[in-house]
Amino acid sequence: MADRQDSCGTIVLLHGRGSNKLAMVPRAKLLFESGYSIVLFDLSGHGESGGDIRGFGYIERQDASRILAFARQRFAGRKVAAIGSSLGAAAFVFGAQQEHADAYVLEQLYATLLETTALRAPLPMLRDVQATILLAQMQLRLGFGVDDVRPVDRIGAIDRPILLLAGNSDPFVARSQTLALKDAAGADAKLVWFDGARHVDLYRYDQQRYRDAVMPFLETNLCRTGIR
Repeated sequence: MADRQDSCGTIVLLHGRGSNKLAMVPRAKLLFESGYSIVLFDLSGHGESGGDIRGFGYIERQDASRILAFARQRFAGRKVAAIGSSLGAAAFVFGAQQEHADAYVLEQLYATLLETTALRAPLPMLRDVQATILLAQMQLRLGFGVDDVRPVDRIGAIDRPILLLAGNSDPFVARSQTLALKDAAGADAKLVWFDGARHVDLYRYDQQRYRDAVMPFLETNLCRTGIR
């Protein structure tokens, strides 16, 4: 956590699957130097956080809502933005029903678990079948099913500004998934493509494009008066 006394807003950052809060440090430095207070957090089962169940953002929604509530309490009176990468983005979307941010930057968010699992399947001609079989035991093992893990069904309920960032060569999140998310998020949602980017750290991939997309969005929605 890093506090800027003159800050007009606070940014909570959540990392992707198999990573930890250290992956978000370069973004945090950029944002802190730009005048924002910062909160970094390890999702359950990652980094210094306990647990071993990784729930595609659905279980991690509890982490997302708790850390947003903490940020609002710790930095009372300031607006709070959420920046999530992949798993972190999904956690923010699922957690918004319990605790919402004032603005969202969602990087490489998948539309449905079934679709993104199919894209990871080894046999292209049987991807849908393989994904269905692989996920069939979810309800029994995890207590929730594949139909619960659909960010595309939840994002439209977030009545706050949304910026989607995506790589147009992402092998795990098809372009059609990202466009479906954009449509579901509503007409005011913004989408920025990173040309040639696969499922990688988008800030490291193209820092200038990231800055050009994210910094004006945050300034508009956190710092300007009269903006909800």
